[in-house]
Amino acid sequence: MLGFLTGAVIYGLTYQQVFPKISELANYGNTVMPDLWNLNPYLTVLAFALMSLLLFYLIDRAGWQRKEK
Repeated sequence: MLGFLTGAVIYGLTYQQVFPKISELANYGNTVMPDLWNLNPYLTVLAFALMSLLLFYLIDRAGWQRKEK
């Protein structure tokens, strides 16, 4: 609990100095991932769909799904 409070205080004290610099670096405007990566939008959708299917498969194989009550 003390760590949460310490982090909140540090965040609050440094927000005015840190946020504008981070905002300048990460301000890409209104853009989407395929534009950032210079990829075809359909290829991006396919890649994320395959990653999702792989993740679901790994969760099923590892037995991390919810147990029945």
